[in-house]
Amino acid sequence: MTLDSIALWLGYGVMLVGGALLVAAMLLAISLVLSAKVNLIGKYLRFHWDLKTLRNTMRTLETEGKVSKKTGVKA
Repeated sequence: MTLDSIALWLGYGVMLVGGALLVAAMLLAISLVLSAKVNLIGKYLRFHWDLKTLRNTMRTLETEGKVSKKTGVKA
């Protein structure tokens, strides 16, 4: 092996490892961004579900006469 062929193989190895690290870093960044988006969507959906459940509960209590719509306390 000549010095040129050794340098060539070292260059290819460095490029291969650098490319693999670059692809891994990009995939990690994309997964973190998607995870954050999904988490925000999940928080919104949980908030919406909780609010809907609270409204239904309050309507049920109003029909039973346990709370007043104006004051929110027992009538």
